[in-house]
Amino acid sequence: MRVVVTGGSGKAGQWVVRELAAAGHEVTNLDLVNPPELDLPGAFCRVPLTDAGRVYDALLQFRPEAVAHLAANPAPSGQARIDVFDNNVLSAHNVLQAAGDLGVRRVVYASSEMATGLLTDGVVPGRIPFDESDRRPSPNAYALSKYISEVIADSLALAHPDTAWVGLRINNVIPPDDYGRFRAEWDDPARSKGNFWSYIDARDVGTAYRAAVEGESTGHEVCLIAAADTRAKRGLRELMAEHYDGYDRFAADYQDPQSAFDCRRMRELFGWTPSYSWRDRDDRG
Repeated sequence: MRVVVTGGSGKAGQWVVRELAAAGHEVTNLDLVNPPELDLPGAFCRVPLTDAGRVYDALLQFRPEAVAHLAANPAPSGQARIDVFDNNVLSAHNVLQAAGDLGVRRVVYASSEMATGLLTDGVVPGRIPFDESDRRPSPNAYALSKYISEVIADSLALAHPDTAWVGLRINNVIPPDDYGRFRAEWDDPARSKGNFWSYIDARDVGTAYRAAVEGESTGHEVCLIAAADTRAKRGLRELMAEHYDGYDRFAADYQDPQSAFDCRRMRELFGWTPSYSWRDRDDRG
């Protein structure tokens, strides 16, 4: 299958490129940079995705059967909110609209765990684990931009019913060589309480995209993807109670160290489950 990946040089995108290429797909990476040290398979095309004309031109060149959209400004904070929002919304609209107009069969795009709104300070889910139905408004520009990408896909699913649309609410992406960062969090759990001590290995982002690209679905689906476990050494029940005013709304069958994010929808639709955990590493500390 011919697959265009946007943002294929990024922290998660490079693993999507590798996974799709290893599965035999013909992959083209649309990005602003192509660092040689990544040694990525497939073709590369430099495209500023905020320019609609260039996006249409690139998709017309490569005629993909599927698009895997990951390119975005990934910073939830530390810069002007309008820059984050404008870049992410405009890029998503350009890529998704062009894909629909050009008859691409499957479009898988990066939403975010932050689109749930549950990562807003002090906001907690109705119960743990929670699924895609639990969503709240968020004042964060990044979270809003990612939720708007889901609204865009809702609209385009009406305009282009022959295209299948899949939004992946991706958790905090951790490259396979970066688990060492967890050690500081074990001493100070408050540092990672914002997403309820969850994460996803970058390689599992690759397998999730492959599952959705190769899968069968119609209309617009939105799925959470996260590691099966937490990034904490202590139990989630204990941590939630300590950091969220005695929180104790857990499902009866919840067992530590299970993630707070319920990825059942992704498994039901595409047979995907996460494969990687920091607990499997010899140097986990």
